[in-house]
Amino acid sequence: MLPFYDDFFALLNEVSELLENEKTGAAGYRPVSSDGKAGGLLDFHDDELPLIVVPDFHARPYFLQNILDYQIWDNTTIYQAISEGKLRFLSVGDILHTERGTRERWMAAEAEVDNEIYTGPAMSAEMQEGLSLWCALMELKKAFPENVHILKGNHENILNETDGGDFAFRKFVDEGEMCRCFVQEYYGDDILYLMNCVEKSLPLYFWGKRCSVSHAEPIRVFTKQELIDARLYSGVVKGLIWTNNGEAAEGSAAGTVKNLFSKTEKVPEGYVSLGGHRPVTGNYKILQNGDYIQIHNPGKQNIVFINAEHSFNPEADIIEVKK
Repeated sequence: MLPFYDDFFALLNEVSELLENEKTGAAGYRPVSSDGKAGGLLDFHDDELPLIVVPDFHARPYFLQNILDYQIWDNTTIYQAISEGKLRFLSVGDILHTERGTRERWMAAEAEVDNEIYTGPAMSAEMQEGLSLWCALMELKKAFPENVHILKGNHENILNETDGGDFAFRKFVDEGEMCRCFVQEYYGDDILYLMNCVEKSLPLYFWGKRCSVSHAEPIRVFTKQELIDARLYSGVVKGLIWTNNGEAAEGSAAGTVKNLFSKTEKVPEGYVSLGGHRPVTGNYKILQNGDYIQIHNPGKQNIVFINAEHSFNPEADIIEVKK
């Protein structure tokens, strides 16, 4: 079922306000940007809580349900652990746009749109999956704001803009524009505007005790201030969400991490950077001499478990939650 307008509107309003004012004070985890708003960096580098990192969702609400139901410890599901403040949850973004096993539906939706039917059966089925996931993630963020975090990916672009580091998206068909037209036709400009407000307020980089996370491989070495001010610079946004394989500068991941830790702080041994965006064929792909690891396999339902007490081991700490 597609979200009801009133519920959707209220949720978007609440989450947009939450994100825009999220923990920017001295004791906060989102250092304030130069424009006075919550910055693009999530700072949890002193955090002792374990963390799960979720690669690209791409309109798979069942993936989220399987994550929340998964028993991370004996008799404790991930949802219970989050709700009890014992675990942090981090999504690398890319909430909308199915990308596996739905080519025929996308083609049917394109045929509908070619006939100026923007909310036809095929497109409605696609958006039901995408928006139900979208709302579920936002409800989690609203309920547990300090323990649930969502990074902006290149698919968080409901207006299908080419601006500010975003680029209009198409893969099988003209998915980005078709989704924009659906939301505008079905819900109207208010919902379209509020979805864009939420997307623009999402952070872009997570700095943790044992790992850092961005949607895509950092295109170059970034400074801490650039990450905080990311939204003010289109090149920083693009360089964290759109990087192609082989496009990143050598040492971009490790160099960025080094810039985050002060001169008196030592980067922990075994520290890695993680990201999704580009698909892998197994459970992971190691890049940059082990400093950056891709974790997005669209054919699996994998999550990464990060324990603050020891270094990440991709062979042991990548878990498939599929039932």
